[in-house]
Amino acid sequence: MNAYEQAARSALAAAGLTHLTHAQFLALLDRAEEATPHAQNLQRRYPGLASTRDRLQAADIDPARIGLHDDDVEFIDALLQELARK
Repeated sequence: MNAYEQAARSALAAAGLTHLTHAQFLALLDRAEEATPHAQNLQRRYPGLASTRDRLQAADIDPARIGLHDDDVEFIDALLQELARK
């Protein structure tokens, strides 16, 4: 398991998404890879806000606009935290 997959699996647990099937997990990873640059941009634009969901709301952006399902937002936060530790 590479470092990215290890971080993604840790983020999955942190976001409470351990019930996903392997196919659902892979689809989530695809969406996360697409949305991560947008989430990082929002971090830079709204540094005082604690979560991607808060930043999306501040920017008046729906999660779907950056390629996420509503349930994916907490996973993105957990993934970014895990990647920052690596």
